[in-house]
Amino acid sequence: MPYKDMREFISLLEAKELLARVSVEVDPEWEINGVTHAVTSEGGPAVLFDNVKGTTTPVLAELFGRSWRRLALAMDLDTEDQVAIRSEWIRRIGNPIAPVEVQTGPCKENVLTGDQASLDGLFPMIRWHAHDGGYYLGTLGMLVTADAETGDQNVGCYRMMYRSRTETGLMMQPFQGGAQHLEKWGRLHPGIPMPVAVVFGADPCYVLAGGSKFEQPPGEDAYAGGLRQQAIELVKCQTSDLKVPANAEIILEGEVMPGEMDKDGPFGEFTGFLDHQSRCNIFRLKAITHRDNPIFHGEREGYPSEGGLMYILGMEPVVLKKLESVGGVLDVHMPLSGVGFELVISMRVTSKGQVRQTIQKVFGDSDVGGYIKHITVVGEGIDIRNRDDVAWAVATHVQADRDLMIIPRCPQTSLDVSQTRRNWGTKMGIDATGPIFDYEEEGKVFPALCDDPDIRARVKAQWDRYGIRLSGAISVHGG
Repeated sequence: MPYKDMREFISLLEAKELLARVSVEVDPEWEINGVTHAVTSEGGPAVLFDNVKGTTTPVLAELFGRSWRRLALAMDLDTEDQVAIRSEWIRRIGNPIAPVEVQTGPCKENVLTGDQASLDGLFPMIRWHAHDGGYYLGTLGMLVTADAETGDQNVGCYRMMYRSRTETGLMMQPFQGGAQHLEKWGRLHPGIPMPVAVVFGADPCYVLAGGSKFEQPPGEDAYAGGLRQQAIELVKCQTSDLKVPANAEIILEGEVMPGEMDKDGPFGEFTGFLDHQSRCNIFRLKAITHRDNPIFHGEREGYPSEGGLMYILGMEPVVLKKLESVGGVLDVHMPLSGVGFELVISMRVTSKGQVRQTIQKVFGDSDVGGYIKHITVVGEGIDIRNRDDVAWAVATHVQADRDLMIIPRCPQTSLDVSQTRRNWGTKMGIDATGPIFDYEEEGKVFPALCDDPDIRARVKAQWDRYGIRLSGAISVHGG
């Protein structure tokens, strides 16, 4: 059965000892930063801070953290098998379920408009990193926008820095759905602000969908329904026609004026670096609706972070589907440590140029090419989820003058700190499949792996007989 809201999911995690409550008062200026950093770095539980200085609103952080199990539980699965989770994800998003609109819901238990609509007091002022340029309310707030012509909604996750009781910054990358809606709105409605809404503390599948990429239409609302296998209930906003989850904890309603920009940051980003000060849009608050005794949901960005885990789960199926038209692709993987910039592809190579064609297809794609900058392609038999296996393939299969592919002056997210020219980067592809065709031209056969997978599997199946204790799991595959 799907969780009707974030609170039900919190209760489940607590029952399974996957969530810790902090009852002592914590200072949001530094303690939430320190605790969440330690917990995520050590692979610890989700954390609910019940007593945050300066506010009566509890703070939920690191809901998924680095835990594939907690992420799976959001979809009512209890496993840590990454491939099984992704397979079920692909199956469910292949069957999206349209949301249903209801008249009201718990998110309308309190309606604040006019002078009552203020970010002060209700929202915890958290400094997620010591050198952030301000307090960031939006680290896991889901921004809802709509296409100015079709009305189709987009849900995405964008950072929001506190500016005043009624204003925040709003950082949107040009290739994200919210930014594209704003650009189109500005063309069709010059001089008029675009309505937006920000959702905090929604059903966990809504959060997963909002932090992922999908082919549209339908929107993330429908994909969230597919993930939870039951339609999301949406309710209309007080000040616009936008629709938001009826069971969410807090909804901010406001507007953004196209072309209006101001300073934002610095901010500690998912890459693990303090992003430089930049310019972003301005969100202006018009109304707040919230549940009784609401819970604020946020996270400490950085490396590692739960945002990275959510991104990987959402992005891998997108890349895999895009490569279906390229023969020989067996699987893809985005390592958590690659922070979305790195992709590993497993291929069965049957023709010359096949690997380069695959690399070029990813880099040239408008949806994923702006993030991914390094691609490593390995042959079948290499475990692409094992860093050592991939490194071994690069070390033993690659000659730099033959197997490296460098493409300069490509669009790249501004959050990549290795750039010297903003939004321009260099892509690199590595063909680590081995010089199969060079060997053939010389009348030779490329050496086979001395891996003996069948024997390894038989031994693993009866390992307890040998009485040997090992700290890690016994792998069936390896180099």
